[in-house]
Amino acid sequence: MTRYLFDNATIVTLDPEDHIYDRGQLAIEGETILSVGRAPDDFQPDERIDLGGRVVMPGLYNAHTHAAMTFARGYAEDLPLERWFNERIWRLESALTPEIVYWGTALAAVEMIRGGIVGFGDMYFHMDQVARVVEESGMRATLAWTVFGQGEEVGITVPETVDFVHHHNGAAGGRLRALFGPHSPYMCPDAFLARTAAVAYREGIGIHIHVAETPEQVKLAWDQYDMSPVELLGNRGLFETHTIVAHAIHVNEVDITTLANKQVHVVQCPSTYLRYAMGVAPVPEMLARGVNVALGTDGAGSSVALNMWREMRLAVLMQRQAHGDPTLMPGSLPLHMAAANGARALGFPQSGVLAPGNAADLIVIDTTAPHFQPLHDVIAGLVWCTEPADVRDVMVAGRWLMRDRNLLTLDEEAILSGFREALSEMLGRPLGQFRTYDVG
Repeated sequence: MTRYLFDNATIVTLDPEDHIYDRGQLAIEGETILSVGRAPDDFQPDERIDLGGRVVMPGLYNAHTHAAMTFARGYAEDLPLERWFNERIWRLESALTPEIVYWGTALAAVEMIRGGIVGFGDMYFHMDQVARVVEESGMRATLAWTVFGQGEEVGITVPETVDFVHHHNGAAGGRLRALFGPHSPYMCPDAFLARTAAVAYREGIGIHIHVAETPEQVKLAWDQYDMSPVELLGNRGLFETHTIVAHAIHVNEVDITTLANKQVHVVQCPSTYLRYAMGVAPVPEMLARGVNVALGTDGAGSSVALNMWREMRLAVLMQRQAHGDPTLMPGSLPLHMAAANGARALGFPQSGVLAPGNAADLIVIDTTAPHFQPLHDVIAGLVWCTEPADVRDVMVAGRWLMRDRNLLTLDEEAILSGFREALSEMLGRPLGQFRTYDVG
């Protein structure tokens, strides 16, 4: 059991009271934080680390992404959402292989760790390959194998999903969780959604699903069921377990009430919404009603970068612009959304806050760079100035994933080489018609 003492640190706890310790100490014993602010007098560390006033804070959580889709970065640009799916992404994914999922996810893990992300919520295919990367990288992750319920040409069956979840849930020393991943109410048959809900409730399995991304999706649900997409999911029982909904952009007051009452976790991905002109979700209203709203990058095919610092800023800016109110989502709120809210959504409640007894999941930010100066307000500096390159160190469960910008669990050069080879093989395969998306 290794003991570390961070000394001379600006400690941003992101606890409910937003405690900040200047020139403080943080003691770690094994996988756990022992103390924050000042170490016990009898604490004997194996290593004492002088941070020279740099910031130590909780690691970030990318609560909704498709990590393997680094292979689609820049592949489908300047298109409306429906054409982005049909003409480019669905067809490219017809050539998907387990190899590109593994290497694409490994490349994403490199990018995420370098940007201070300690955990991610992933929803894609060949998720056994994603689980391999989680094991190897030392990150935390909650994985959902995407299924459509329209035949088994894509994804896996419900019984196979149950097996996948039971096999991986709690693996990697508790760093890995698994959920059901029905794609969405507009792509999954009604009976399949109801079946998924029933099995998830019976087996005690959570759900990760896309919902209410466009006005057309909402109209389709009203035309078919006389309900909004959120009402439909609630009616079919999908909110009777731990449920994460990605997007929920086009929701009404009744939907927000349902999300709040059912304790559904909502993930916002601002870069994707802005790039594809998808709309602005009522995030301040959700937060005011007590909905746990987290942040994600979505896949690199739509957002380009797995950069949670950018998502934080855009989450604030799009709301202020849409409402004409520069006071919305102030202070440390974006940091909480990117850390503790994401950890809670993904089922890691002892992460996302620096507090005694919590997991030693943290990052060190070098705030000495010129673009931070002068640092009048450390919270404002973190929200508005931080870039991925400012993340110096990353630790998960007391284990270093990166120190002094050097990756310690992943071989970046080998990953780049493996990714390029797998991508070349993928692009050399004939592209078919994967699936038609006709709502958008």
